[in-house]
Amino acid sequence: MRAGFIGTGAITQAVVTGMIRFGVPFERIALSPRNAQIAAQLASLDSRVEVCTSNQAVLDASDVVCLAVLPQIAADVLGELTFDARHHVISFIAAKSIDDIRALVRRSAKVVRTVPLPAVASGKGSTAICPRDDIARALFAPLGEAVEVDNEHQFDALSAVTATMASFFALLEEQASWLVRQGLPYASARSFLSGYHVGLAHETTQGTEPFSAMIGQASTPGGLNEQFDRELSARGTYAHYSEALDGIMRRVQGRV
Repeated sequence: MRAGFIGTGAITQAVVTGMIRFGVPFERIALSPRNAQIAAQLASLDSRVEVCTSNQAVLDASDVVCLAVLPQIAADVLGELTFDARHHVISFIAAKSIDDIRALVRRSAKVVRTVPLPAVASGKGSTAICPRDDIARALFAPLGEAVEVDNEHQFDALSAVTATMASFFALLEEQASWLVRQGLPYASARSFLSGYHVGLAHETTQGTEPFSAMIGQASTPGGLNEQFDRELSARGTYAHYSEALDGIMRRVQGRV
């Protein structure tokens, strides 16, 4: 694989770091010069990683091209480039459909949408892929979970749930603040909660049972977990969460 990355931001940094760290087979990686600091740092990790002089040079050196530019500048950046029929295009660009990307790259042989997350650098991330694609799977499966879906509505739904990152951290901050009000130092609260939530996440990887079953297993009748879950349910907390995701989905699909 001769892979190229148009755009050298945080996601490119995570993907390339993961590729190197977890042994994804590649002949070379060509990087956009846009973010010189990140590009230079990645090039220092492996002699097969090269910072190119231009985005067109990235294309010329690659057969697999990963698009990692912001959606609002995608048309301007890609419109200046000449793609070839040999290019296998993997788009990281949010809210741009396969047809949108095809229109921008024009002559590419194949376009695949993915949504890699920062944790792929540590082999812990989940990456949605649409449509099913051997090359994208080979790239992302070693970096965590590669989840392939058959249509863009399913892909958009997976993209929508990635909008929950900030709210996850907000929940941790709310718990930490509550612990501080009980007299704990913030550092102790943060340390405990980090380990606690890593443990919960780890449990989800140990089987394939529904999350609803895990709720039951964690909820001893008359116990603390049952009480907490019941109070949040009664207040409509989970329903509000789902409604917020509906709003994100409308935005992802351009319906607002």
